[in-house]
Amino acid sequence: MKDLKQLWQEERNGAEMLEQILVSESYKKPADKSPLAKLKTNLAIHIGYALIITVAYALVVFHFPYWQIQGCILLLIVFNLWAIKKAYELYKNIDPNLWEHNVLQELKSHHHAFTEWEKQSLRVTLFVYPFAIAGGFMLGGTIGMGNTLEAFLAKDMVVPMLLITTILFIPVGYLLTKWFTKIAFGIYVEQLKARIDELENEGL
Repeated sequence: MKDLKQLWQEERNGAEMLEQILVSESYKKPADKSPLAKLKTNLAIHIGYALIITVAYALVVFHFPYWQIQGCILLLIVFNLWAIKKAYELYKNIDPNLWEHNVLQELKSHHHAFTEWEKQSLRVTLFVYPFAIAGGFMLGGTIGMGNTLEAFLAKDMVVPMLLITTILFIPVGYLLTKWFTKIAFGIYVEQLKARIDELENEGL
């Protein structure tokens, strides 16, 4: 008859084996549920929204015949087209099946490309936001007054308020963009980095 110590040891060994099986199975994710697949899906959504916003900007340019507003909006259109191009290049190069094949160097390359894309996009927004805020301010004032842009800008304190609003909203817009980017992509980038670290520790 087995004593308690032997039974306890067998139960412990069985629990350890079950844990190992569960851990190994947790990494056998279908390609469509891997972090790379989620990043690719969210990039496609990001590109779709950017295209819709770009079309809306184009309509504003044609509808409001003020060169100050048109100049700001045209710059936003150029930025959006650049961002769409960069996002599509990244989207095209992502291969979700790499998650199953444990290709460490390729996973590293994907992670590096994605983090660099995020950093580059945020840096460019700092240049674009002043024009976006100024254009939005002038557009809102023109619509609100129901008058010409020249009449709106001729009012007392409008130009100083335009400058103050632009300066104040640049960091707000930057932080919001950073937050939205983290919400859309952050968790999957972190999962990808965790998988890379695990493979490195395994020596693969």
